[in-house]
This record gives sequence, structure tokens and C-alpha cells, in this order.
Amino acid sequence: MLLFSFSSTATGQEVEQLKIEVKELKARVEKLEKEVQEIKDRTMPSQSQSQAQERRKILREKFNKRWQRDSEKYSSEQLRDLENLYQVANKNWRSEEAKKSLEELLKKYPDTNRTGCAVLYMAQWAEGEEKEKLLKEAMEKFDDCFYGDGVQVGAYARYLLGYYYLDKGEKEKAKTLFNEILTKYPDAVSHDGESLAEKIKGIKFE
Repeated sequence: MLLFSFSSTATGQEVEQLKIEVKELKARVEKLEKEVQEIKDRTMPSQSQSQAQERRKILREKFNKRWQRDSEKYSSEQLRDLENLYQVANKNWRSEEAKKSLEELLKKYPDTNRTGCAVLYMAQWAEGEEKEKLLKEAMEKFDDCFYGDGVQVGAYARYLLGYYYLDKGEKEKAKTLFNEILTKYPDAVSHDGESLAEKIKGIKFE
């Protein structure tokens, strides 16, 4: 608020002039505030996009580190074989060929990063108790595995299992899993690059 002190000798014309100046000043302030808001509106999307890209970069680095651990345990030939088995499923999603390829991958390489991704793949086309079993296995045994796009197996398995429980009407189990994502995996993303935390916040349990 702007306060003005007028002397008793101020003329009516001077008072009117001050009122005009106050009105003009208020208009300039409103204009500036509008311009600042417009700048914010223009920059916020780019900032959000930049933050998403930075998050993806960090998660990609985690994928590389996890892959490095596999390269210290398996030979280059084994890793090529592993990747070939994995790509069969990646290119022919839900096919019988993909299923057989992933089963062979699990048998030959039971503890690699790609194995965790393979288990989660299999869980997504499974149904009923088999789906629940595979999602839990992905959570418990392959929590720190990553897809190349930055999706963490443990976090995404919890997200999928949470929805599985919601569909079954087991809301408390779903809430427990979603809360774990919010507290333990706040930066986790889905395959479309969206934040799992943001997706969860929009879920209605009623």
C-alpha cells in the first residue's frame, strides 16, 4: 500500500495530480506483474522438460553402472548372447518366441540386469497368481535393475502390482506399494518418461 502525507497547504490541483500519479503507478505495477507471469508461463514447461531430461540422464547412468557389474562377471560373448535373447522379446512383444527366449535367458543368466527386465516383461503378459508371483520376484530379486530408458525394475514392478491389487479390490495392499514408490523411489519414471510419483498422486481409492 502506498501512503501519502499531504500538507494542509496542498491545493486541490496538487491532490488531483498525486491521485493521477498513484493510478499510473498502480497500472505500471499491474503491467509488470502480468509480464512476469507471462515469462513464468513460458519458462515453466521448458524447465519441467529440462528437469525430466536431467532425471532421465541420472537414471541412464544407473543403468550403465548396473550393466558394468554384469560385464565384470560375464564375458563379452556371454553378454552378446544375453542381449540377443533379450532383444527377441523386445522386438516381438508377447509372442511365443519371446517367451521361450526369456525363459532361456533366465536359465542361463539368472542374476543380470537384463534378467530383471525380462522377469518384468514376463510379469506383464502373465495373469492371475502367476502375474503376482513374477512382479514380486522382480521387486525382491531385481530391484536395482534398469531398462535403458531409465525405468527401474523394482519401482515399476511395485507400480504394476499396485494396480493389480486395485483391480482385485485390495486397496490397502495397493496403498502400501504406492507409498513405497513415493518414499523410496521418488524419481522413478514409466516407459513414457512420466514420473511414477505424479501418476500415483492422481489415483483415487474411493
